[in-house]
Amino acid sequence: MSRWSADPLHIALAPGEVALLAGSESRLLTTEAHTPASLLPLLDAALADAVWPRRRITVVLSQQFVRPVLTPPPGKALAQDEEAALVVASLREIYGDEAASWRIAVHSQPPHAGLLGAAVDGAFMQQLDDLLARHGCRSLSITPLASHAVRRLPPRFDGWWIGVEPGWATLLGAHAGIWQHVAAQPLGADWRTALPEWLAAEAGGAAAPIARQAWLQPFGLGAVGNLKAADDWQWHTLPHDAQAHGAAALVEI
Repeated sequence: MSRWSADPLHIALAPGEVALLAGSESRLLTTEAHTPASLLPLLDAALADAVWPRRRITVVLSQQFVRPVLTPPPGKALAQDEEAALVVASLREIYGDEAASWRIAVHSQPPHAGLLGAAVDGAFMQQLDDLLARHGCRSLSITPLASHAVRRLPPRFDGWWIGVEPGWATLLGAHAGIWQHVAAQPLGADWRTALPEWLAAEAGGAAAPIARQAWLQPFGLGAVGNLKAADDWQWHTLPHDAQAHGAAALVEI
């Protein structure tokens, strides 16, 4: 494959793993370390190979590298810089002053609803930007896994989306397409049992009622099997590749 191929290059970054996919060419690289920065040497070495195209690049980040937040409703329309300031303020309330250096993305919502924000370590993102630029990558998109995956949901989605990766779960609740609740937590080996209990607890603490319907999106966990949920909940498992594991499952969404 020429580096000038029309195929886009998809990259996924997850704890300890880098996956690349372009056309029929794929590669998975691993490291013992699980920090975001530890993945950069792997990606740097991979991109030195001319087999990978450079014209259109999408990078998906594991939610373990992302901190989501839902702000209080602003009550009025805000300018972009005001939206960003509100998201940063909400992150600082949770994580302290370190959040001031994070790079954020903001999903705007009507004034009666909070803003949905996602934050990633700013130093890591700058290093990633510099690395990709050094390899001549263009038309670049870097997106948290959840932001990428929920695009497939109906526009006026009602219920709960649960993105599950090895070791991590992200939960988003919506009514009529408006995000009203967000949560994330580590997952253990007993996640099939723990997930319905966690969802029920989060639903009970939501600021407004959200339909008791759950759409589970597994990434890299193999076959999901049956979840033991309460009778008044409807569970759906979204299409996924049960054969893909780790970052390889993220790169193919």
